[in-house]
Amino acid sequence: MLKRTVKAFGILMLGMALGSHVSADDHHWDGLTFDQLDAVAETALHRAQALSLDNNLEYCGYIAFNGNDKLQYTAPIPGDIESCTPPEVPGNWELIASYHTHGALDPNDPEQNFELPSGGDLEGDSEEGVDGYLATPGGRFWFIDTVEEVVFMINDIGFFERDPSFTPDTECLPYESYSFEEIFLMEDEGLAACEL
Repeated sequence: MLKRTVKAFGILMLGMALGSHVSADDHHWDGLTFDQLDAVAETALHRAQALSLDNNLEYCGYIAFNGNDKLQYTAPIPGDIESCTPPEVPGNWELIASYHTHGALDPNDPEQNFELPSGGDLEGDSEEGVDGYLATPGGRFWFIDTVEEVVFMINDIGFFERDPSFTPDTECLPYESYSFEEIFLMEDEGLAACEL
């Protein structure tokens, strides 16, 4: 199984965020773990998921070190049914990751599945130089690793509040991880989560 490494991410992220080469050994990244990041993302997404299901919109935000070197998340803001642009953050914040929801299910299109990160999610985070976290209508919790170009399911159905209309596809369960290449292939070929 693939492992996530904060230090490699931290060095890369600092270089992108600050436009300079900063050593992780001299910075607050040194003690940062994915357990800490996941916990902040979980808190942010519990809040965002409730709003998302109530309003059937995507909600999103950022996780960052603020100007006082404290790890925090921005309040979730609404997007539309299919997308969300996170808010601006102060210039002295160091972005670590984005987070967003996939909204509620569309009752007019019950075949549409939003249980995996989309190619647009991967591209958006990659272009911003951040990793990402996602909550799906079924309540799954995903991590988008833009350094290794893989996505990991942190927790399965029902970890976050579920859309009442959600019915699990027990015949075709998603894998625990996918490469970016696999996600793009699935979208291009119209493949289901278990058809690789």
